[in-house]
Amino acid sequence: MDDDEWLASVSTDKPEWQYHEFCLWLPHKPETVEDISNDMAANGFRLDRAITTHEGKILDGRHRYEAALQAGVDPVFVEFQGTKEEAIAYVTSENVARRHLNNQEKEYFYVQRAEALGVRGQGKSWHSGTQDDNMTNDILTPSREVHADAIGVTPRTVARWEKDRKEIKADPELAAKATTPEGYKEAKAEVKKRRNVVVPDYRVDDAMGAIKGIAELFNKRFVGTKEEAASVLVSELIKGCETDDIGLSIARDYVKWFMSLKEVMDIAEPTLSRFLNEQPNLKIV
Repeated sequence: MDDDEWLASVSTDKPEWQYHEFCLWLPHKPETVEDISNDMAANGFRLDRAITTHEGKILDGRHRYEAALQAGVDPVFVEFQGTKEEAIAYVTSENVARRHLNNQEKEYFYVQRAEALGVRGQGKSWHSGTQDDNMTNDILTPSREVHADAIGVTPRTVARWEKDRKEIKADPELAAKATTPEGYKEAKAEVKKRRNVVVPDYRVDDAMGAIKGIAELFNKRFVGTKEEAASVLVSELIKGCETDDIGLSIARDYVKWFMSLKEVMDIAEPTLSRFLNEQPNLKIV
């Protein structure tokens, strides 16, 4: 865009602007408005910091707009030309990467960004046509790493945020509360509280009693062969291992836990066999 085109795109005559949804993802700080207003009262509106509009609303420059109204100077506007995804990228670059947002403010921005663009899960194709949160057939859903890089945090941080976001979204009551920064903070506190549910002490005698019941059902009701039962057991233990790395890790844990239980059964086997052999002529069944 040359100078003449830029001058034609700016405007000073549109009052009472509303704020774009993407603009409202960012924190509003009255003290910042006050500081900018004082500068504008002394030096006027900086033409190199025009307020950016998109779809008839302020996309970027909320504090400058309010400061201009407070200082009584004419704000200058320039229209952003681009897609929804480009508008989000612009707001992210102009604000999250450059302003000193705290971790909580960045997290709330991420949640809104993730809701709008989606988050590509592990093991899924880059192409949005294969995503749960797809947008269009020719737009790519960002991965956690892409979101993290744009916001200026680590992928591990985004992974924690994403876990909270999904749990909040799964609860309609919490999702309705989480539409503001303060509401999201409260919803997040609630999901963390739920994770800290006190679990009763593990009772191995109860667990062994359950295994005894399963053994009884197996011997009295299963009509197949032991080989068939073993095949079902293996399939159940490794179920999900082919989906992704997480599924494989879970399957491996189940196999290790089962083999540990088998060691206990192997230790108990001589005593149990001796118990059976000591009463070979028992008449009551």
